Amino acid sequence: MASPRLKQWFTILEWLPDARGRRLQDDLLAGVITALLLVPQGMALALLAGLPPVVGLYAGILPPLVYAVFGTSRTLAVGPVSVASLLVANALAGIGAEPGSTEWLQGAVMLAALSAGMLLVMGFLRLGELANFLSHPVLSGFTSGAAVVIIASQVPQLTGIPLPREDGLLTQLYALAIGLSGLRVGPLVFGGVSLILLWLARRSLVRWLARLGVSPRVALVASRAAPLVIVLGATGASALGGHALPGLTLVGDIPRGLPMPSLGFLGGETWRELLPAALVISLVGYVESVSVARVLAWRRRERVDPNQELIALGAANAGAALTGTMPVAGGFARSMVNFEAGARSQMAGVITALLVALAAVLFTPVFRYLPLAVLAAVIIVAVIPLIDLHALKAAWKFDRADGLALVVTFLGVILVDIELGLVFGLAVSLGVFLWRTGHPHAAAVGRVPGTEHFRNVDRHNVETWPHLLLLRVDESLYFANTAILEQAVAARVAEQPQLRHVVLVCSAVNRIDFSALETLEQLADNLARSGITLHLAEVKGPVMDRLRGSGLLEAMGGGRVFLSTEEAVEYLGTRVPPEAESPTGQG
Repeated sequence: MASPRLKQWFTILEWLPDARGRRLQDDLLAGVITALLLVPQGMALALLAGLPPVVGLYAGILPPLVYAVFGTSRTLAVGPVSVASLLVANALAGIGAEPGSTEWLQGAVMLAALSAGMLLVMGFLRLGELANFLSHPVLSGFTSGAAVVIIASQVPQLTGIPLPREDGLLTQLYALAIGLSGLRVGPLVFGGVSLILLWLARRSLVRWLARLGVSPRVALVASRAAPLVIVLGATGASALGGHALPGLTLVGDIPRGLPMPSLGFLGGETWRELLPAALVISLVGYVESVSVARVLAWRRRERVDPNQELIALGAANAGAALTGTMPVAGGFARSMVNFEAGARSQMAGVITALLVALAAVLFTPVFRYLPLAVLAAVIIVAVIPLIDLHALKAAWKFDRADGLALVVTFLGVILVDIELGLVFGLAVSLGVFLWRTGHPHAAAVGRVPGTEHFRNVDRHNVETWPHLLLLRVDESLYFANTAILEQAVAARVAEQPQLRHVVLVCSAVNRIDFSALETLEQLADNLARSGITLHLAEVKGPVMDRLRGSGLLEAMGGGRVFLSTEEAVEYLGTRVPPEAESPTGQG
């Protein structure tokens, strides 16, 4: 029997013994459905990355098998993904390689190897919580912008109008407008019909079949198999004479067989130039994978270990590099399909990988007459759901700062550059965070009559005392915000000429750094020179442990540390200086 420690590293030891009976049947069906979707998507995403179609199939063989050994998500479908494919193409264009060339393929493999190394290092350093630093608005803006760029990149395949790949979206739109006279019939017919059929299959096929009395499971299989059926139908139509239509470009011969393992990427010379892009691919792929894995795990009350996911995805990308393919991650759409199809464990991923391997061995010649316009349609339909207008509307309505981060990221991606757009969004998000923590909310509070509850004097009708100020600080104190706290205290002191005691209510303070400590000591001294004593209340244990070894308690002089705000009021509220008035009501 395997030890818990061994199961933690090799999760296959945990799920494999349970893969039998009904669970195995569910995994088998889910694996078949996901494979039916992955075969056309894999070829399409390889073309999006500027690689031969077969490379996309290779990305769906060894990587998911490796992930099944180490991954903690039972339903995550690992393989080629649209955003990573776009990032690969963008990175390789920057080193001067030509799409489809040997140098281009070697660069893609190098990106997979670099991603593997980065993810594994982060995994061994237990940096799984890095996923939390990429906020949802920034990620949403990035994926939405990337989806727009991906769709624009497929326009030449759908129309036959060449567009400048290296230029921005606005330049491409201008080139499209002035080149409309160059529309070609072949790609327009095959691409347009495929787009319509794929969209209808995605949106309405299950509902139509349900009305005809088809069982939900059969309807689901039919819906997920629709892209492969449409691809095969288009290939047949092309082979029967459609390939003669003007402007139609075909996939051509696809090598048959499995990839041969190779360590040739170790001798690559472009790793320095590709290092920044590999970092972005690693982080975005990891965040996307862990995000969908957590969503699906929550639905079944399962657990995903973010640190182990770094190891699993790093190993999967190492498998991608070993078999000469591009970086991989957990795809959102395919993982949802895998989950909805009833996958119970990574056995579904194993079955998907085996079926994709079978397709690479036996069926690649079938796709010789497949029009590239059809694969472009597959890509477009797959990425349209990534354009999340609801997130933009909700973020802007709830918090303009988060909405701004989303918009900046989106516009940066589509108008400037993929990686720079993400950097812009992160910069805005970080700037907003620093501004907010650097301007902490500090509220003067009073006691709700007849209770021990204390609320903001500007919001509630509460008891206050002219000689006593209760100031609740709603943020941890550090070097960037202590000046704001000083200003807040000074403003309140100026408003209460009879003030003799200031109590900082620290219920929301989780940490005080050295700069804040010095500021508090200076504040206590300044208040004492004005005849005012500084006190603390509701200080958390870890914070109090650090304060005991500091000089703050001595600087406070006669100041006390109260367990609760009520205790401070009971003690200080009765110590009324002769010139102070009785408690007043203040709203």
